[in-house]
Amino acid sequence: MRDDSTELLDAIISVMQKSDRQFDLTELYEQIRQMPHLDVSRFTTVDGFESRIRKLIYLHASECDLFAGGEDLFFSETGKGTGRWGLRR
Repeated sequence: MRDDSTELLDAIISVMQKSDRQFDLTELYEQIRQMPHLDVSRFTTVDGFESRIRKLIYLHASECDLFAGGEDLFFSETGKGTGRWGLRR
């Protein structure tokens, strides 16, 4: 069984691969909630679900303080703190 973080990271990537644009975090949350194969009920609160998505993006975006190396998957053309993220190609 895959862990929650891996499944969520794959879901974020999947949503972003379907479009060649950046997503507002609120739109990204909604798109991921609608994925039929992902059980979001295991997250105890809406805030917990959304926080996990943000953290995964920050851990995989070199412009973020949480980035500790590894895969640099996400970027923000509009700048850190704007809540808009895209997938690096």
